[in-house]
Amino acid sequence: MKRIDRYILGDTIPPFLFGVGAFVAVLVGVELLYDMLRLIYQEGFPAWAVAKIFLLKLPGVVVLCFPMAIMFGSLMAMGRLSGDGELVAMRAGGVSVLRVGVPVMAFGFIIATCGFITSETLVPRANHRSYEITRQMYGTVASEQDLLLQVSDDGGTRRVLYAESFDAETLVLREVFILDFTAGSRPLLITAGSARWQGQQWIMRNVEYTSYEEDDGGDERKNTWTAENWEFDVGRTPEAAGQAKKLPEDMSLRELLEGSARAREQGRTDWANRLYQHYHVRLALPWATFGLSMLGIGLGIRRQRSSRGIGMGISLIVLFVYYIVLHTLTLVGERGVAPHALMAWMPNILLYLAGAGFLLRSSR
Repeated sequence: MKRIDRYILGDTIPPFLFGVGAFVAVLVGVELLYDMLRLIYQEGFPAWAVAKIFLLKLPGVVVLCFPMAIMFGSLMAMGRLSGDGELVAMRAGGVSVLRVGVPVMAFGFIIATCGFITSETLVPRANHRSYEITRQMYGTVASEQDLLLQVSDDGGTRRVLYAESFDAETLVLREVFILDFTAGSRPLLITAGSARWQGQQWIMRNVEYTSYEEDDGGDERKNTWTAENWEFDVGRTPEAAGQAKKLPEDMSLRELLEGSARAREQGRTDWANRLYQHYHVRLALPWATFGLSMLGIGLGIRRQRSSRGIGMGISLIVLFVYYIVLHTLTLVGERGVAPHALMAWMPNILLYLAGAGFLLRSSR
């Protein structure tokens, strides 16, 4: 690495790190902290569990702040070089603006690569563990309360399951009551002392069935029979039910692809398009960091020194516009009216073009 590259990176990395810390603090204070307090005071989660969830959520927040921080760092570095007249001296010595921006863009590419790797290795594992703790805590909190589960098929309720308690670790329901609407016009009432998930079905113990029928005279007749054990299929496993509650933002690339293919096979085209669009957005989003580093160089080259407040303000404005475009095109892609990959990469393409335009303009 040449001395000029080390010198420019020395002006870029400190504000980048400052930007990461500042933007993480903002996101934690605005969104994450509220969610953690809600889990404690509204959902009754213990403080130690919420602390674990908070720490597991941090990697995703940090990666989300990389694009904002790299633009802030490049803005501050170029603003200082320009404000102190060092950029003029470099250009007088035969160093072009593009050459000055090379180490910053290389640093932006490295950060983009690190963000992509982290978002597909550490972040999914942390999110999965956070999800598991949340599901476990909801089961623990609800274990002393009533549990009501509606199992739907094709949009209509087919069975309603009620249980007095549920153990999330052992997957055992206690004092189970099921209304089954699949047997006819009148529901079949099924009661059991307990139900445990084994293999592919719920195994119910001490089961009693009650059905109601009309005889030829129009009178209602009650039929009751019992069984020691009975296998009952509610339509989804506990794991599948938990997976259905995951948002696309919490899924890995593999889960997004598999979920999209599975939804398409089931005829759920809207959900399949949404998952597939998020798959492409996940591939494209980290590489916005490289385009933002280019844009930061072009915007930062000016006569006056930039303050941190101005730099952060410009970074927030640019990121605000970028995410408006990204979310708008993501919604278009989710509707399936345009190619998913194009809608995901178009914001980056516009960013690259704007960054290249500012760089060329500044180099004249």
